[in-house]
Amino acid sequence: MRVCVLCRRKTVVMPVGGGIVANTYGLAAGLLFRGIRLVQCPTSFLNAHDAAASSQKQAINHTGYKNIVGLYHVPTMALIDTSFYETLGVTELKAGLGELTKNAALFGGQHYELIKKTTMTKGVALSGDDLVEATYIGLGAKDMLLAIDPKEKHLALLFEYGHTVGHALELTQGVRTSHGEGVTIGMLAASYISNKMGIMSDADREAHDALVLALDPQIEIPQRDITEEVFDKVMHDNKRGYLPEREGFCPFILNQRIGEMHAPNKFYLEYVPVPLVREAIIYVVDRMRRAMAAGGLAKAAESESAMSRASTQEKELDLVIGKTAAHVNAFRPAQPIHLAASNLAKAA
Repeated sequence: MRVCVLCRRKTVVMPVGGGIVANTYGLAAGLLFRGIRLVQCPTSFLNAHDAAASSQKQAINHTGYKNIVGLYHVPTMALIDTSFYETLGVTELKAGLGELTKNAALFGGQHYELIKKTTMTKGVALSGDDLVEATYIGLGAKDMLLAIDPKEKHLALLFEYGHTVGHALELTQGVRTSHGEGVTIGMLAASYISNKMGIMSDADREAHDALVLALDPQIEIPQRDITEEVFDKVMHDNKRGYLPEREGFCPFILNQRIGEMHAPNKFYLEYVPVPLVREAIIYVVDRMRRAMAAGGLAKAAESESAMSRASTQEKELDLVIGKTAAHVNAFRPAQPIHLAASNLAKAA
């Protein structure tokens, strides 16, 4: 990025674009003269939520890790023109809907209702009015928590739900997915961990994961084993440091059920055993490989459900056959009857 030599303290930096553009120029605005005016003008559905006027975080990736060079700088305003959404493809729309899917898990209520009447009903085929309503609700979620925690140091860390594994996947070489879709895939890893740790019941996990299935996030994963690469990114997640380091554990934000987050402390971070973290990564990567081979998460779930039903029916059939065989055997004589040929002749 070339910084204009004519830049002055009265200069206004106005990035027009997606999240990378917004973050890069937001960082520049915060650095120039120790802070000049910043007006965010997002053109993507995802950035419309992230670039709220209340959002102070401006950061870029470095050395393969997420958002580790940055600062806090308050935008003067955010100008959101939803007509830009008309230029977006399915991937860009899913990126924005991914963050709203995360909000549904976090807050429930109107955020859950929004997902139920959009992606859970009609996928990503949303009208202009749907997208405007979704933008308002998404901004409302951001403003609600940032009013209490403007620098996202405790309560607003909740917005990082799904990001630990999601970010790690995004940064792994050869993996291709949008940020919002990656976050929802990270939600599947988080619900796996919650369930294994007894924080989330089977029924609540099913309801939670249904949010992700409705979005049907897409991802390209290379053929090689990426477990250790993803694991390394997770272990360098930018949420480390809020809690005292504990050897053999990694901090995660976890969900109990839709609309209720696990709250072990003011940071909403739980110590998760490292073997379980690795297990969750293996699980979610394998699940997404199978999903992509089947044509999507929803189709893979239908196929697995059909196979499960077939297996159940087969077991039930085996049980019926077994019971029938036992019933028939009950009427058989204990010893076989042998009729000698001479006896048969006499009988004749």
